[in-house]
Amino acid sequence: MLSTLLRTAPAPTHPNVRRFSAWHDSAPVADLLELTFREEVQIAQSKDDSHEMERQMVQALRTYGPIDAMLSHTSPAFVWEENGRVLGNVSVQRNPTRPDTWVIGNVATHPEHRNRGISTTLMQTALEFTQQQRGARHVALQVVDGNQPATRVYHKLGFRAVGAATRYQRNSVWTQLPQLPAEILPMAVLPTVRSARWSDRDLVWNATRANVPDALTYSEPFDESPYHLGWRWSFSNNFGGNRECWHVGPCGAVRTRANFEVNDHYLELMLLDTASVADGVTLLAAALQRFTDYISKSLLTIQSHPHEASHEALKLMGFVPRQTFVHMRLDL
Repeated sequence: MLSTLLRTAPAPTHPNVRRFSAWHDSAPVADLLELTFREEVQIAQSKDDSHEMERQMVQALRTYGPIDAMLSHTSPAFVWEENGRVLGNVSVQRNPTRPDTWVIGNVATHPEHRNRGISTTLMQTALEFTQQQRGARHVALQVVDGNQPATRVYHKLGFRAVGAATRYQRNSVWTQLPQLPAEILPMAVLPTVRSARWSDRDLVWNATRANVPDALTYSEPFDESPYHLGWRWSFSNNFGGNRECWHVGPCGAVRTRANFEVNDHYLELMLLDTASVADGVTLLAAALQRFTDYISKSLLTIQSHPHEASHEALKLMGFVPRQTFVHMRLDL
């Protein structure tokens, strides 16, 4: 794989574009991406920093070592440099769960150098790279909803929107029900939710597929293993310290994951198409009970669209929408 990537990597045709060098570019690219992510938070009108994945990536760039430098060749990136300054960046990597798809990310241009075609040129370089890869059929990416300059660039290059998902956050984990509408409360407190068993694997998988549209798995690699209940999942979970837990109800399931190395715990609400808002509230109430001993951290979840019952249930239970990401795809 490494030799193939190096052999097929295109030579940038623009004099200011070159391949990313882990030794020389990690720190300036980290600075550039941090600046860009800060702007994205402002676009989303978020009042706190819920970008844990972005923070981790910036930190990784700042702490590159010899091994990272060698491995970086398998995940190509390109930068725009002028007078010794890195003013733009784009990265591209194969989707590990879709071998025919390449994912473009970390598209950034310094704010003082916008509207010069830097991002467009870097994107074109990344697309030229993907077109030279054997078996490549799709290129995908995500963009923050409301980032019109970036969206215009992607549309111009042929990308089209295929779906969207919203990131929610609850700043503190609590176990008491909030004030609920009178028509929902009687149904939400019924004892209809329990811990999942292996016999619930079909319900869990059907609810998962209803809430993880196939179109979103092009730009967001989807690992199916946590959603297939059975001995493999049980062994992996037990080996990892029982971090994950599934609860099921008549119309869906909810997955919780306790994270000890990052700032947020994680939750996924998976409702069937027949589920009501009350079904979602009931599952969320059971999920929150799981975190009684982890109240110091916030909860993060990502919910695809449309799934109106899920979005309404999350808001009723105190989850605040932070950002919506539009998923886009280009078919080669």
